[in-house]
Amino acid sequence: MALTDEDLTTVQEYGIDPINPGKYETLLTDLQGNILKGHGREYSVHLFLQFKADKTEQAKLWIQKFAHKYVTSAKQQAEEAERYRKYKEKGSIFANFFLSRHGYEYFGIKSSRTPRDQPFRSGMKNESVKNLLGDPEIEKWDLGYQEEIHALVLMADDDVVDLLQEVNRMSPELLKVAEIVQREDGFVLRNGKRQPIEHFGFADGISQPLFVKRDILKDKYNNCEFEKWDSRAPLSLVLAKDPNGNTEDSYGSYLVYRKLEQNVKGFRKDLEKLAETLGTSEELAGALVVGRFQDGTPVTLSSINASSNTNSFGFEDDLEGLRCPFHAHIRKTNPRGDTGRVGSSVSYEESLATEKGHRIARRGISYGENDITKETSSGSGILFLCFQANIENQFNFMQSLWANQNNFVQVKTGHDPVIGQQEKTQKWPVKWGEPATKEYKFTTWVKMKGGEYFFTPSISFLKTIS
Repeated sequence: MALTDEDLTTVQEYGIDPINPGKYETLLTDLQGNILKGHGREYSVHLFLQFKADKTEQAKLWIQKFAHKYVTSAKQQAEEAERYRKYKEKGSIFANFFLSRHGYEYFGIKSSRTPRDQPFRSGMKNESVKNLLGDPEIEKWDLGYQEEIHALVLMADDDVVDLLQEVNRMSPELLKVAEIVQREDGFVLRNGKRQPIEHFGFADGISQPLFVKRDILKDKYNNCEFEKWDSRAPLSLVLAKDPNGNTEDSYGSYLVYRKLEQNVKGFRKDLEKLAETLGTSEELAGALVVGRFQDGTPVTLSSINASSNTNSFGFEDDLEGLRCPFHAHIRKTNPRGDTGRVGSSVSYEESLATEKGHRIARRGISYGENDITKETSSGSGILFLCFQANIENQFNFMQSLWANQNNFVQVKTGHDPVIGQQEKTQKWPVKWGEPATKEYKFTTWVKMKGGEYFFTPSISFLKTIS
């Protein structure tokens, strides 16, 4: 019996359990991994493909073989993780396969059977999309992203040698039917405490929507005040029906992929100047910019690094943005109820529910320099990937109406200092907990170097595409 709308839209008390999935068995067997939970591997290779004009049928056969041999289901991902926890048994090479709108067109799939999300159908190079997101002109993107992209292959493993050898074994057959127009090699960047971080040095991936029982129980155990921020999410936040799936419960998800180059040298120089302007430490200046200290401690809870990367907090005790500025990165991209507290005509509960509907499942990974002591100005950054059920209402909304918007959450809040795509002049507190009175103008630290929108097809579709 097919899953109902209620099965997808209801926030499960303990999430779904991929090891004992019950009615979600078919869904998890046909759903690609990495959507409901990150694949967890340390290294990945991303291959952007343009299939050859005269190789359509051969390309279909290649996809079918790749899906049978490599593509990892959500069920398989969970089972391999469980075996690793119990027996330290190494899992297989993890793999995803994604199609762009051009990919669906290449294979002659009818419009009625092409995923319907409008930004997906327009593509990231579309002029209106580009302007909405504040992206640079396409001529400034990395060359491969300027090409028409049909598909994306993601392969990942904890052993970089095994991964590269497998990519090399797979590639000769692939190159018979496609050109690799862009390749990205990613890795998990870690600090001395083994926390995953990004190139500016801040702990990454702390706040995520949670769908799976193990993640929810872990979050409740680690965060004694779980009720202050309930991270649970319904499956409908990330899943969209696959119009080409072969089961009643065939689902996929929309993937936003963006290569974001980080100017670490410029960031650190600006932090030094901001700290001098405010008469405070660079550590606190950085926390005011991001909303957390480098180890993840929320600045709304502490003016010092308290070795607490908790996710159990809100902004209800910081209504004027005196501790965590309204324009801090994490407050801009996850306002945790601010829209219901600042000039809203609807209830707090309604506003919070709407806010939570804009969340995305982030699955990014670093690229470039892997020595965290080096201050690069180019060539390093994040390969940003996120899953959602509706690009317009989720990633595009967050980037254009929150991060890039000067008047969110209130008039003259300012842009997101990290991912906002404009130069930013903002007011900062001279002392933590006091009104913001000092102005400081930042340069742009993060540049978008290319990307595309994809759909993550069901495995049953990939295995029978030919």
